Amino acid sequence: MRELFKELNLSDEFMEHLVGMLLGDGYFSNRNKSKHSCQFIMTNVNPSYIYELSKLLTYENIDHTVKIKDKAGGFPGSRKSSSLYTKFYKTFAELESKWYEQRSDGTHFKVIPNDLKLTPISLLQWYIGDGYLVNLKGVPQRVQFCTDRYSNDEIVFLQECFKRDLGLDVQIDRHRRRLRIPKRMLNDFFEILPRCPKSIELELGYKWA
Repeated sequence: MRELFKELNLSDEFMEHLVGMLLGDGYFSNRNKSKHSCQFIMTNVNPSYIYELSKLLTYENIDHTVKIKDKAGGFPGSRKSSSLYTKFYKTFAELESKWYEQRSDGTHFKVIPNDLKLTPISLLQWYIGDGYLVNLKGVPQRVQFCTDRYSNDEIVFLQECFKRDLGLDVQIDRHRRRLRIPKRMLNDFFEILPRCPKSIELELGYKWA
């Protein structure tokens, strides 16, 4: 029998990791159209990061597959990307109902849950996926998070979460619709942000000041 309705007993720490991944490029997929299960997928251009996530999932007893691409896509500007695909779980279907809404045409789109809570661990995963450090002549100037996929209200809510949960007064870049940690707050930000995991330092250590 297919384990479409298998439950997961996810740890609190893993849930913090998952929140950060979902704020970035992680997503739930329900390709089989089942109302009772779905899978989690993450794609990234850095294979070492995918392998790092694979270790997290293995520790949580989440069955998954890793696919490492050795060549870029067939369109200009494309890059090599690697992916992680979990099996279908009931637990992920329950989480999908919090993170997605349905349009009138039946398609799903990601939303920010009203009970979102940011932690240093969720911040780490979000930063790896959708954050970047801006340097000028080798001097860090600011950190930005790509939030343009979200609505204006959701961006304001994320700004409020930074203040409420992490004590950081972040700014909103209204033109680019992104969250910004200004230069004067970089020390505070990097004191809260966990250190770059050693297994991904070679590829992603440049994000840390």
